[in-house]
Amino acid sequence: MAQPKVVLKASEALGGAPMERNPGVRDHKLIYPETGFPTQSLIMGIVEVDPGCRTPAHRHNCEEVYYVLDGRGEVVADGVPHAFEAGDAVYNAPNSVHTVRNTGGERLRLLVVGGIMFVGLVPRWPTESPYEILDDGEYPG
Repeated sequence: MAQPKVVLKASEALGGAPMERNPGVRDHKLIYPETGFPTQSLIMGIVEVDPGCRTPAHRHNCEEVYYVLDGRGEVVADGVPHAFEAGDAVYNAPNSVHTVRNTGGERLRLLVVGGIMFVGLVPRWPTESPYEILDDGEYPG
């Protein structure tokens, strides 16, 4: 019987997630079913946002948390901006519409952990996108 995967090498991280549809945003999938882990309730990744850029507004039907590794920015949750900086932690409630904006002069790096209870939005997991993207990059929030 094969042993479950335990370690993801840096070279194995996957990009191409829906957050990357906006310029200056990179979403690195680390602990995901797509990277070979038998996760049942959570995923983990790194999101990077260049100065002056932001993620698309989106929502998902699970909780999500960020730990701010580098930089400063704000999360706009249901239309309300909340500033943060390196060392802070951020909570996104299920189904809240949110976007992350880099308000600083250096790359913003977030460690992202979320649930994979997306059955209300998508028919099966894993899928191309666990998010419901709500804008085309022009969201004013």
